Amino acid sequence: MIRKAKPYDKKEIAELCYIIWSQLDIDMVKEVEKSRLLNIMKQSMVDVKYRGHISNVWVYEIDGHIAGCLIAYPGDQELELEQAWLELNVDEDIKAYGTPMPMKEANDDEWYIETVATFPQYRGNGVATKLIKHVLDNNPNEKWSLNCDVENIAALHVYEKLGFQIMSEFDLYGHMHYHLVYTQS
Repeated sequence: MIRKAKPYDKKEIAELCYIIWSQLDIDMVKEVEKSRLLNIMKQSMVDVKYRGHISNVWVYEIDGHIAGCLIAYPGDQELELEQAWLELNVDEDIKAYGTPMPMKEANDDEWYIETVATFPQYRGNGVATKLIKHVLDNNPNEKWSLNCDVENIAALHVYEKLGFQIMSEFDLYGHMHYHLVYTQS
């Protein structure tokens, strides 16, 4: 079952986001203790209107357990959403990092799928594909985009199969990514 996230989902969503964040060269992830950062990530999902705020998240449940999530929002709101991190009530050492992901990842005219993540035990069940299809099917008038690490050939294949096409290539936190746009309706 796919549904919009609720505040009580924040622990699982934070863990899924951490999987993605840990694959990028983000100083905060490399230097802040995981449990501490997870607590701050959970706070960012309900206390401020950050990128990963529950209003931007859909979850996929299997047998009452969250198997995966998708985070998406309008590209023209991306930087504003990122700045909301600075409104969090966190310790000074965390404030010193600024925001976790300050790079602009989406174009302003797109709805951007920032995160699609599945817990390892649920991979191979089409969770990510179903989440993406859900947002595409329920918002057919939007221009959708996402980014994919150039080395993640399996994910790229899935995205292309869903109708996304590579539009450009760019460096995102030290890793080359393709920027893909949904071209089928």
